[in-house]
Amino acid sequence: MMNYSTAVFLINPNCRAIEAIYEVDTDQRKAPRAIFKSFDDGIHVGDIILVPSETRHKVTTCKVTAVDVEIDITTTAEIKWVIGVVDQAGYEDLKAVEEKAISQIKSAEKNHQREELRKKMFANMDESAVKTLQLANLSAPPLEAKANEN
Repeated sequence: MMNYSTAVFLINPNCRAIEAIYEVDTDQRKAPRAIFKSFDDGIHVGDIILVPSETRHKVTTCKVTAVDVEIDITTTAEIKWVIGVVDQAGYEDLKAVEEKAISQIKSAEKNHQREELRKKMFANMDESAVKTLQLANLSAPPLEAKANEN
């Protein structure tokens, strides 16, 4: 009896066999490989792909370990379609943009807190009196002085 899930490989030479793993390979155990099919010629080794599953929303992810592998047309295993490729580059770009915004927000918060404390301090203390404090006029010693100390 023919495995109809492999028929597309006979009908259309553009169909690619994609090998992928659900679990991560370890030093102790090589994860089982599964074969999927796709017409997407942009799938590469290392990509994370969406594939059908029997859990939750009927979709899970796998990592591509090989592309354009030889398919055994006589296999009895059902060869499922790749649903899509996870856009990890877009995700990483989005996280970087968010991190930059968070950094700016943190800086703004720090400046705001500093200004609020300054306002409280100067509400009860004359700014010119603060400038006369020795602490207000300290700075780092010149580099030559530090070098001579050693």
